[in-house]
Amino acid sequence: MINRTTGRRLVRQRGIYYGWWVILAGGVMGCLGFGAIIPGFLVFAPSLQEDLHIASAQFAFVVGAAWAVGNVASLGAGWLADRYGGRRLVLIGGLLSCAGFASVAGVNSYWQLVLAYSGISAIGRGIGIVPNLMTIANQWFVRRKALTMTLMNTAFAGGAAVMVPLLSWCLGEFGWRVTILGAGAMAGALTIGAAVVIRSRPEDIGLLPDGVQPAIGAEGTRGRRIEPTYSASDFTVRQALATPAFWLLTVGVTLRIAAADALVINQIPMLVWKGIPQEQASFYLSSTFLAIIPLRIAMGVAATWIPSRWLIFAGMSVGAAGTAAFLVGNGYVAAALFVVSIAATEGIATLGWLAVGEYFGRRSFGTLVGAMTVCFGGASLLAAWSAGWIFDQTGTYAAALVVAAPVQLASGLCYLLARRPTMEASQKSSESRLEEHNPANPEIR
Repeated sequence: MINRTTGRRLVRQRGIYYGWWVILAGGVMGCLGFGAIIPGFLVFAPSLQEDLHIASAQFAFVVGAAWAVGNVASLGAGWLADRYGGRRLVLIGGLLSCAGFASVAGVNSYWQLVLAYSGISAIGRGIGIVPNLMTIANQWFVRRKALTMTLMNTAFAGGAAVMVPLLSWCLGEFGWRVTILGAGAMAGALTIGAAVVIRSRPEDIGLLPDGVQPAIGAEGTRGRRIEPTYSASDFTVRQALATPAFWLLTVGVTLRIAAADALVINQIPMLVWKGIPQEQASFYLSSTFLAIIPLRIAMGVAATWIPSRWLIFAGMSVGAAGTAAFLVGNGYVAAALFVVSIAATEGIATLGWLAVGEYFGRRSFGTLVGAMTVCFGGASLLAAWSAGWIFDQTGTYAAALVVAAPVQLASGLCYLLARRPTMEASQKSSESRLEEHNPANPEIR
């Protein structure tokens, strides 16, 4: 096989490709660490609200602000991952996130909670966990990008399905302070183990994506760093920003996550509002993430044959219908419909990031995803806080649900319109913009 970019003859690596160990390490870290620190934190909502005397909107702000701060931090982290690799970011960011989460065990006021979780832990998470682990996965695989990104994102959902009921049980047995401290320590140990295994990109150990390596001098290059090899279809940041597809994907993910955050962060109180006992509401939260697992796997497999933008549109349409049904329903039927709604919109989450990797390649994936996360960070914070504030003022989540359903549908339409760009079209767009701003252009004199 010939690498058309470099002209070098390539051979398939024998044995287990090291990229699979990277995916395994990142998946375990994302599964248990991500599961405890992000969705697992929602389990402590009633205890924190009672002990710290905070309202629903205040707790929603804590979670929404944490996600927004993490998203902003990921912008710089994405650039660093593209330029220097994501392995060090896994260790530094992961440990910082775990330390901030564990310190929640000692808070005694609302602002201490904001500092510990929405500040320290969120910054570390944005640096080391999400989307850094996805950036690393994108570096190691090209042909199997759909499979590996699906596995990584499914691990995140699996962690939520495992950690939510586990933390709920520990909460009842040991109290929320001991449980949070123990979960933070466990996540920290997993972070160190993952950082030992993970390598930022295959070229760092003399390999190429998907398990190939240079045939000439293969033995001499194995284990030694070689320069990253990018193909002609790998966009630079400037080239990607010049495409309509990037902005449609950005608007699509912003609308999707804003609606999802408003629903997921407030899922337990929304279920209680619909007549579900509080202890059973945690079960439905866990069931939501459990349902996401087979959906993400199925969507990843389906993306092999069906364009991801059509699958995303279908998932968001089902989500919008489920949200509308939850609004008009009550009791356990409404709860089941709510689970379907959130699972559908989160089940296709991998495909959004997969589209970024497929459309723009390996070169600037971290920077582009980081830019997208900044865009949806503020929207997710506002949406989550607004839903909680509306409930505090009116005693109902109806207005929030009325807005969420059409936002979900609009997100699906943006993804549907985002067609895969070509390098030629991007270059023409950039050249035309330069001509428009060139004072020597006679057409604009």
